[in-house]
Amino acid sequence: MKNSTQILIRVAGIATLAAVMGACAPETAPPLPPKPDRFAALDADAKIMAHRWTAPNGIDLDSAEIQVARGYIESESNYDRTADPATLYPGFNDIADAQKSPPRTRTGTMDHHILQVESTTHLGLPATEVHVCDVYMQTAMPTDTGWARLESLSYSSLRIQPSGTAEDTIAPVGSERRLSYPDWNVFDGWKVERFTDKRMGENDPWRVCMTRPPGFDYDAPLEETLPAAPIVEPFYPGWPTLPDDNE
Repeated sequence: MKNSTQILIRVAGIATLAAVMGACAPETAPPLPPKPDRFAALDADAKIMAHRWTAPNGIDLDSAEIQVARGYIESESNYDRTADPATLYPGFNDIADAQKSPPRTRTGTMDHHILQVESTTHLGLPATEVHVCDVYMQTAMPTDTGWARLESLSYSSLRIQPSGTAEDTIAPVGSERRLSYPDWNVFDGWKVERFTDKRMGENDPWRVCMTRPPGFDYDAPLEETLPAAPIVEPFYPGWPTLPDDNE
């Protein structure tokens, strides 16, 4: 009987000690929530609207100034359609203010045609002026009954200059893997402003965009009801990736 009592006391003591140790043990910290994906909105938007670029021979779509122009116009287009700041490319808010307005939903493929690139000076400093005609023939807006192609084209003149905030900013060049958007700050080291191109000659960019834009189908009606949403084509040329320092 005595041995049985001693055994029970020992068992009770061990259980009490285990309970005390369990109470004193630090609680396991809950896992941290995953960081929000900075590019989730751009990933989703790339499935709704594509950007395709063309330019005259001799103009490199991956040169630094042209990448800045492309990034600026694509960012404005994304924001105009979504009103979502997350669809602006990294760094856009550092060089421009996105104008808040109700989203103008659109899907399909935007065709951007660089009509002219000029090296000049502005306020005594080197500058590059880029003139772009945007054609909306392959895009449409949703309606109560389907899809409608409403808009035809728009025109932009951009002046691009080094900002002096970064030294020798070098844009990544062509690579095998291309992205639908830049995952790096294409605007770093540059400043951009829109300006009014007052030239109105027959072969000047504004006149070309308004009267004979590349890729514009003059046989198509100005407004047209479509049976389905336009196809979202692959991006062209897309965006190169930053070089891997480990390579």
